Amino acid sequence: MIMSVFTEKYKKIQKKLINSAIVEYGNHVFPIKAQWDTGATGTCISKELVKKLGIVPTGMIKVHTPSGIGLMNKYMINLILNNEVRISNVTVMDSEIGNQGIDVLIGMDIITIGDFAVSNYEGRTQFSFRLPSQEHIEYHR
Repeated sequence: MIMSVFTEKYKKIQKKLINSAIVEYGNHVFPIKAQWDTGATGTCISKELVKKLGIVPTGMIKVHTPSGIGLMNKYMINLILNNEVRISNVTVMDSEIGNQGIDVLIGMDIITIGDFAVSNYEGRTQFSFRLPSQEHIEYHR
């Protein structure tokens, strides 16, 4: 597998890790806003984007959320993260995340296939992601 990597840099400390991405579905290529969330086990797509791209569900999935357990539609898409990292055939579930101003919420299902690191040095947040995983990231004094 060819290594892909990117680093997203911000000018100040961030409470949300958001970057640009692309969703591919059929003949559609759509630029989106993605938020990285280590507290989410699975990746979600907004119901608005599902409707806009005419994405067809591949089935249903039982989901545990902070507000309870529910059934959601699941879909298969391709994601290109920051124009650098391509992840094909990602299973995503629909969600109301559009209310938060994002199109895709990237969960641990994607984060765990690579290496993910966040730093806040000198009051500026940055995060990096590389695929495939190369080694453990360990900090020393």
